[in-house]
Amino acid sequence: MDRFGSVILVAGLACFAFAFLLSGLYPYMITDHAVPAATIEDLASYVPADFKALKDAYPVSFAQRFSQAEAALTPRELVSLDASDPRRGQSEAAWQAAYAEALIQGRNLYISEVCWHCHSQYVRPVANESLRFGPVLTSDHDNNVLQQPVLWGTRRVGPDLTHEGRLRSNDWHVAHFFNPAEVTPGSIMPRYTWFYREGWQVMRRIDPGKADRTGLDPERAYGYPGVWETKAEAEAAMAQIKASLPSTLAGEAERMFVAEAEGPSSDLLSLIAYVQWLGTWTPPHLEQAQ
Repeated sequence: MDRFGSVILVAGLACFAFAFLLSGLYPYMITDHAVPAATIEDLASYVPADFKALKDAYPVSFAQRFSQAEAALTPRELVSLDASDPRRGQSEAAWQAAYAEALIQGRNLYISEVCWHCHSQYVRPVANESLRFGPVLTSDHDNNVLQQPVLWGTRRVGPDLTHEGRLRSNDWHVAHFFNPAEVTPGSIMPRYTWFYREGWQVMRRIDPGKADRTGLDPERAYGYPGVWETKAEAEAAMAQIKASLPSTLAGEAERMFVAEAEGPSSDLLSLIAYVQWLGTWTPPHLEQAQ
């Protein structure tokens, strides 16, 4: 009996070693090495709108993570600049640097949080998997720095994420990481509450007349973007918001206040940027052939 157990143990270890070796060799064997792997600069040359939206929605956390945050201007910020303002030209380079930083950091967090254990990144060319998870990709799509090594995953407790990028909004991902079951009923994914930071936020109560007409609670309030570290910082931000309001919205300023709040950390913004990137990159030579 002991001998049988030893045989099973050795066989199991051999299978594990073979699978480990194959996971490393197979991507190398099927990759066309005549085409250089895309660098992080190549991948970040196009900055999607969903990444830029993170700055508008979560300005404090965004500024804490990305060194180029101030120079990277959102469409809302660009509107106020003159056409000849040099900051327009500098903005896109700053966005590319921030996006490259987010993708690298996000992938590192994806690995360190063991997301690859429950989510695969490989649509297998069998059993009509493409109907469920999207098109089967070629090795050319994995020939880039963010797919070295390829994060195939070990099992599918959760769905395959090969084509996850831009399927859902940033806000959906923020809610999903905080409480997966709330946005995906039946999900057994754990809550990643350590990716959220406590602080202070500028809030605005609903207009009393609107509350009365709609039957809403008159104490209902909505937050302005940004969760600040201290109450003083939030109050300073509130003063700036009030000063920027036109006189016709004076009533809105009177309904503003500062309250304790919770929002996504800078790490979570990077992780969301990486998840939103998955499946969105096409090698240049394949784009030209289309």
